Amino acid sequence: MKRSAEEASLLVDRAAASSVAAPCSSDATPHRVSMIASSASTSLMSTSHHNMSSSSLSSSTTKSTNNNSNQSFLTRFINARLLQRDGSLERGELTVDSSTGIIILIRFDSQQHQPLQDNTDNNIDHNQQISHTVDCRGMILSPGFIDIQLNGAYGIDFSNGGCEDNHDDDSAANNSRNNSGLCIHDIFQVATSLCQSGVTSFCPTMVSSSRDTYRRVLPLIRNARRQQQQQQRDNTKIGANILGMHLEGPFFDPSKRGAHDERHILAPSKGIVTVKEVYGLNQVQQEENDNDVDYSSPMLEDIDIITLAPELDGALDATKSLTQPSASERNVIISCGHTGATYEEGLQAISHGATLLTHLFNAMNPFHHRKPGLVGLLSSKSKLASMGHQLPYFSLIVDGIHVHESAVSMAYNSHPNGCVLVTDAMSAMGLGDGVHALGDMSVNIKGDRATLTGTDTLAGSVVSMDTCVRRFRKFTNCSIGEALLCATLHPSNVLNRSVMQERATEAPIGVLEIGARADLVVVTDELDVVATWVNGKIAYDGRKLL
Repeated sequence: MKRSAEEASLLVDRAAASSVAAPCSSDATPHRVSMIASSASTSLMSTSHHNMSSSSLSSSTTKSTNNNSNQSFLTRFINARLLQRDGSLERGELTVDSSTGIIILIRFDSQQHQPLQDNTDNNIDHNQQISHTVDCRGMILSPGFIDIQLNGAYGIDFSNGGCEDNHDDDSAANNSRNNSGLCIHDIFQVATSLCQSGVTSFCPTMVSSSRDTYRRVLPLIRNARRQQQQQQRDNTKIGANILGMHLEGPFFDPSKRGAHDERHILAPSKGIVTVKEVYGLNQVQQEENDNDVDYSSPMLEDIDIITLAPELDGALDATKSLTQPSASERNVIISCGHTGATYEEGLQAISHGATLLTHLFNAMNPFHHRKPGLVGLLSSKSKLASMGHQLPYFSLIVDGIHVHESAVSMAYNSHPNGCVLVTDAMSAMGLGDGVHALGDMSVNIKGDRATLTGTDTLAGSVVSMDTCVRRFRKFTNCSIGEALLCATLHPSNVLNRSVMQERATEAPIGVLEIGARADLVVVTDELDVVATWVNGKIAYDGRKLL
């Protein structure tokens, strides 16, 4: 499709300035361009599409006449096609309370064009006022993308514990970074930069690491998450939400370890006891304001997902303990990966609580008509139902390298509602060709291919989530909405975050529904990211994409 672009004003009044954040550049080292000004404007560019004579996404500000400090200001998105849970795209508008970061109103079709009187609706009280209107010009408004497996990006490695035994590297700069280790600033840099690819939430992921590295990195990322939550409340910084960690390893079949360091691979022979020992998990009951808890130690609350090989000694016991914990503990999502498990062992894993398969096809036995392995679980709906279980979710790295497009299409058509797109990106994402680090390992990048230096072993990917979404649609010939679901609703379902839980303290993500978080991305029909909002605030304006 031939592209065209035109500028549109983004006018932000001083009265609304406190609830609007500056956007991030798409450069590897982000810089901020202020969008907060009185009687000033900046341009927001987008591509032409969907029979629209004007291709821009524009926004305007309605000036407030009420200086009540208790008044909250609203952002309204109009002329949008809103992604629904079934993958359909419905024309309508959506309103966000920028002070809480929550979606408070959605209207569809004919309701969209009903006139507003004094910027109020039946759903909006007298202390709320539309201060910012974004005209999506017929483009798609989707929940922000959720990446549940991200090892790092933009030169940052989440497994970098500052280990003293790093391998030799041709880059002195990389050695310096490895020796200093991960810091909170690094984590924020990744969170900010991810918004340019439409990602609004991510699980920082660690490859198999030393016990000392787990003890340093888990509390560090927890502290970064808590600082980010405070910054969001204070409207001081915007970046993709830091979710709980995905610990990929070290409980793997050594023959399926892939790019993971064999020195760290072991079996959870004592079940949950081994898991807690390896990760250094604080076993004291974690009560709020409990002065006896050592918050400098890793905690179960730090972890969203653990990938392990279910056939190992103690793995099933660990799986049951982590997915069906006591009332005082938090449950963890268990995913089967880097495994030589048979089909029957996969069934056992699911019966013990596993609900996910990590990067399907990679680092597991291939499908065979007499030995289907874990891949065979995707066509076992009736058998699993007879056991009282559902089909597992499965993640796919759709970079065009890890999995052939035919296998991508086969897996998706076997279980479309279970498909979850992940980048499995490592620190070199966004940096280009060269030698980079993955934990203690050296990785060579050439184009979109990342391999352990001196080998042909794949070592994660370097493609962004929006690229995965575009390639997934091309490989499967699914609809636009169906492709978007695999990066939004489905990963949210994996994390049990698509609906409000009884004991949950955070709003749902991955859906466009009243009461959900206003983590949003505007995309074209070609699935190019135009703009991103996190917690109801602009995080990326898309100008650098064109």
